[in-house]
Amino acid sequence: MENRFVGMKSRGVYETPGGTILLAAHRGMESLTLDRGAAHLKDELMPRYAEMIYNGFWFSPEREMLQALIDKSQEFVTGTVRLKLYKGNSDVVGRSSPYSLYSEKLVTFEDDQGAYDQKDAAGFIKLNALRLRTLAMRNRKSDK
Repeated sequence: MENRFVGMKSRGVYETPGGTILLAAHRGMESLTLDRGAAHLKDELMPRYAEMIYNGFWFSPEREMLQALIDKSQEFVTGTVRLKLYKGNSDVVGRSSPYSLYSEKLVTFEDDQGAYDQKDAAGFIKLNALRLRTLAMRNRKSDK
């Protein structure tokens, strides 16, 4: 069941196995080449973008504005993705890109050649939890 733009309910079946496979591969590449903030923003905006297209607003200025943002987000999304297809599922089993943001040198907690200082974590954790400590103080005052 779906809600049509004009207000009626309708039933429909949409099958796009090729599209499903391409989406899995593309999302796998994005996970390697987009940073966290850009990926989250794109994920937030994609339902709105899809809704505009579904409702027939391809030539609207708001769709074109979102398109420019999406195009910019895809600037470095390129490379090779390997998928495993099995019983209707498609799983990413490998990926590589000349624009990968992954670095084995940075993800180690051993010698990271200066990219990460373990002492920085304490301040980050304390600052990140400030809003939670503030809420706890307020809740203790109100006995809730």
